[in-house]
Formats: sequence, C-alpha cells, structure tokens
Amino acid sequence: MKIRSLLFFLLLASGGALAQEKKLIPIEEVQGVWTRRFMYDRQLVDHPLALQIPLMEARDPEVNVEFLKFKRQRKLSGWLAGFSTVFAFSTYLSKGSISEGFYWSAVGGVALANVYIGAVSNRHFNKALKRYNELSKAQMGLKLSSSGQTGVSVGITYPL
Repeated sequence: MKIRSLLFFLLLASGGALAQEKKLIPIEEVQGVWTRRFMYDRQLVDHPLALQIPLMEARDPEVNVEFLKFKRQRKLSGWLAGFSTVFAFSTYLSKGSISEGFYWSAVGGVALANVYIGAVSNRHFNKALKRYNELSKAQMGLKLSSSGQTGVSVGITYPL
C-alpha cells in the first residue's frame, strides 16, 4: 500500500512539474545616449512593445494591467500624432482658411498632450518591467514536508 501511495505521489509531483509555468527570464535595460533597448534571453530588443509576450507570460495581474495601460496609451499617442499630421496637411492644402494662431495652438496642444501621454505610458511600462523582474528573480523551490503518518504536503515557495 505504501509503494502505491509513493508511486502516486511521484506521478503527481512529476505531473505538477510538467504543468509548471515557463521559467521567467529577467529583462535587462540597456540605456544608450538617445535610445533605450532591452536584453531578453541574450537578444537585443529595440522596442518595448516587442516585450509583450515575455511580460504576459508572467501571468501576474499587476504586470498585465501596467503593460496594457502602456500599450493603450502608446496607441492613443499614435492617434494624436496622426491627427496632428492630418491637421497640418489639410491646413497646408487650404491656405488662409485657418488662422495662424489657431493652427499653432492646436499643433502645440497636441504635441504637449503627446509628450505627457508618452511620459505617463513610460511610467506604466517601467512599473510592469520592474514587477516582472522581481518575479523572474524570485527563487522558486519545492518544499516537501511530511506530517507523521497522515500524508505528505507539497508547496512552492518564493520570496517577493
């Protein structure tokens, strides 16, 4: 009977190991003079949006929320830049229909909004990256303990 329960435990433990999530690899930031790059799994990544898959593999609610806020704000920033370009081009085609003061106010306002949204979105990305790296550096281990003759308990421990 003890051999069966031991075999069942080993089968259960090996099945748990197979179902365990992929090990998270830390993401390093490589800061240049004018550029910001990232090193992930010995590969150089030029754009933060390219890190979506590794960040989402963490399956951490905080990482997901922060990264999705970053992504949404980057998309909004792109739309604002597109609006500014269309507005400038349409003003160029129809000269004299819009006053110069209104033109510079609109373009300047969109530019300021874009800078603000870019700064806020980078803050969200930095929070997601920091949390991901905390999770990836956490030392995971398997803790086995027996409680007399009643059974064996298994737990996964990692410091945060």
